[in-house]
Amino acid sequence: MWNAETRIGVIYGGFSLEREVSLRSGKNIYDALLRLGYQATLYDPVEGLDFLNHIDLAFLGLHGEFGEDGHIQHLLESSQVAYTGCDAKASAICMNKVCTKFILEKHGIPTAKSATFFSSLQVLPSSFDYPVVVKPINQGSSLGVFILKNEAELQEKTQFLHQTYGAFMMEVFIPGQEVTVSVVEMPEPQVFPILELRSKKEFYDYEAKYTAGLTEFILPAGLSQDMTQKTKALALQTFNVLGGRGYARIDMRIHPEKGPMVLEMNTLPGMTDLSDLPAQAKAYGLSFDDLIQTILTHTKPPYAF
Repeated sequence: MWNAETRIGVIYGGFSLEREVSLRSGKNIYDALLRLGYQATLYDPVEGLDFLNHIDLAFLGLHGEFGEDGHIQHLLESSQVAYTGCDAKASAICMNKVCTKFILEKHGIPTAKSATFFSSLQVLPSSFDYPVVVKPINQGSSLGVFILKNEAELQEKTQFLHQTYGAFMMEVFIPGQEVTVSVVEMPEPQVFPILELRSKKEFYDYEAKYTAGLTEFILPAGLSQDMTQKTKALALQTFNVLGGRGYARIDMRIHPEKGPMVLEMNTLPGMTDLSDLPAQAKAYGLSFDDLIQTILTHTKPPYAF
């Protein structure tokens, strides 16, 4: 379907707080496409949207706002340009943690109890106990995520979140192993080996994600065969329930008694040298170039979703 004559635009950079990571992801995608013999050009939306008139397919390397929230997807659909990854609807849902949580709970997918707040807090709500997790509603890469253990941290961090992002979410902290599971359509959704993340920091935050040496990758994860099967099945169910398309990554924690519990689904996983999806693809048997080719091969033409 796509060949050496296809005008592929690698869309990267953008306006979000994840811009630097996006630049790294996009450059890796671009280099792989060139190695594979495709005609590719790098485009940064910060410099304008004229590229919409000059490409046949957009390989999305954008993260955060405008890239993962459905905006660029809507623009591409309006311009009848094909694009990689989840569609506009799924992107908008998954970028909004409140919407994601609502759908997960509606379909009986295990996830942490949560509440949304629109102002800073002085005392912990009676329905929660420490530790709790607080996070922005519309951010990725663990930006603005904190694990709180006392009232002083609660007041400081919720004030920061309110001032920086407006609304924020509070969740019950889920103890246990931190894992992530990638699903890639080939063309049927295939679940890659589970990656366990052992961060040298308190949890797998932004710094741990993108700084070499701060996170140990256990691949495949240290799970029993039964727990591995349950976790993979839950990842596939989550992918389908949230409207996944092309590829996505589902983040979970493995509770010691309750088993796997879903945190969120990332609709445009990172493609940096330290990112999770390329590592999982390698464990599955795909090189980075193979992964890019697989995503490209199964990207459908415009309006054929």
